[in-house]
Amino acid sequence: MYVIEFLKKEEILEIFDNNSSAVIEYLLRKALYSQPEILPGQKVGYIQITKEFLEQWIAQGLGWNIVGSGSYPIDVYSDALKCGADVKFMSAHIHTDGRFSSDQSGETSLGQKFTGSGNELDQDFANKSHDKILNGWKGILDAKINTPIKDFGLNQIYYFIFIRGGDTINLAVAKVDVNRIQNITVGKFTGSSVFVNGFIDEKYGNVKIYKAKKRMELRCLPKNMDVDNLFIKWDFSRLVRSAGVKLRDLVQDREKFGEYIKKDIESFLTSL
Repeated sequence: MYVIEFLKKEEILEIFDNNSSAVIEYLLRKALYSQPEILPGQKVGYIQITKEFLEQWIAQGLGWNIVGSGSYPIDVYSDALKCGADVKFMSAHIHTDGRFSSDQSGETSLGQKFTGSGNELDQDFANKSHDKILNGWKGILDAKINTPIKDFGLNQIYYFIFIRGGDTINLAVAKVDVNRIQNITVGKFTGSSVFVNGFIDEKYGNVKIYKAKKRMELRCLPKNMDVDNLFIKWDFSRLVRSAGVKLRDLVQDREKFGEYIKKDIESFLTSL
């Protein structure tokens, strides 16, 4: 029915088995360990993870190949399974109790390039030529998704979507059906954006074309996805450094500083 359809948790676990999850948790712990300590009274921030790290996590966890080109339509692929994946990362708002809020997530790009010049796109918006705008993106998406299918002989493309929310990293997996791209239609629109109908179930998110950014973006609704069991999760609440510390003060006593480092390493990396 939609271009992307999310897998249920039990279906995700058919791809990400216990070994995959253990590898990713180990790599997640290393990423957590590298986060700088907060100062006393400072608010704990979100974990920072680069997209390149996530690609490496997937390759290590699943034993897949990395494409190795930042501009290529997918990031990883499996010769054995004849499938590939575009790895994405989003942030989401949470309540104080750690549950997802009803807000939509941050955005991730589905495509940046637009046929013709940026001025042409601006003019299409000015002329309210929304069908023309969407048809241009249909061609972009079709070519983007079909490129790795042809290049690597793949049968299936996925979006592996990591969503950071509070003290958890959540992974959703969506199957991409390139044959349904031609069925997407124009939804709501303004002078600066066009919503796209038929790309994703609106219960789980939305897709919009932005004039200023010259790109198509996906945003998700993590609360609904969580309720409908569309995630596998890694909870690192027990690993977050909750108490602030002044490392410059601590380092003046090298023995205490050494003890601090030892306990820190044990907390993050020796309790798998």
